[in-house]
Amino acid sequence: MTADTKLPAYLPYPRFLFKMEISQTAKLLYALLLDRSTLSQKNKWQDDEGRIYIIYPIAEIAEILDKGSTTIKGALNELDMAGLLERERGGFSAPNRLYVKVPRVPQVQFSDQLMAGNPTLTEPENRPTDGQKTDLMMVGKPSPNQTTINNLTENQTMGASGEPPAAFGRYQNIFLSQTEYDELQAEYPDRLERFIEELSQYIAATGKDYRNYAAAVRMWADRDRKGAAKQGVPDYSFKEGESL
Repeated sequence: MTADTKLPAYLPYPRFLFKMEISQTAKLLYALLLDRSTLSQKNKWQDDEGRIYIIYPIAEIAEILDKGSTTIKGALNELDMAGLLERERGGFSAPNRLYVKVPRVPQVQFSDQLMAGNPTLTEPENRPTDGQKTDLMMVGKPSPNQTTINNLTENQTMGASGEPPAAFGRYQNIFLSQTEYDELQAEYPDRLERFIEELSQYIAATGKDYRNYAAAVRMWADRDRKGAAKQGVPDYSFKEGESL
């Protein structure tokens, strides 16, 4: 580089992300959403309270970051739980709004790495020193999605495979890990999305909760199969020695 070198387009990457215990995908996603938020600032995209919001389809995010939609949904949930993002449903036929949050609490400050000599770290006087991990990003009231995830049991929040879940369905109330979703996709390749949407609507309407959402989807699929049999689908099962 020289004094006249023009830099390529780049994303703003806040330094507080270095210390956060979230996935690298979630950190990169936050940088992408923050960059889009600066565009919304310029275009004066703000709600009645003056808060800047963005509209960013998951499919478009997945293409830019070269990730699957399920992975992006999981990263969005991570940011939501960390207090860095708030999602607001847009209502019928309206796109969802994303509110990117910027922490206002003191953070570790890094010295300018372009300066000569060894870089040093400076810490604010009020920074916790009791050795306990605190979530500095959790400020204000949790968003609806965050509240839903906080109410899940430990098994639900991590899934059977130990992976964090992503929210599925129209009402974002079915929580599946990547492994669970892949297994269900293999079992019901042509019907999984229908099962998820129907179950999501049922949960939203009844307030019913499940300890294991993958098992709930399989139960819903089993009921669908039995319902189809009652409607006159021929039963081709047979016992040994019988002929069809």
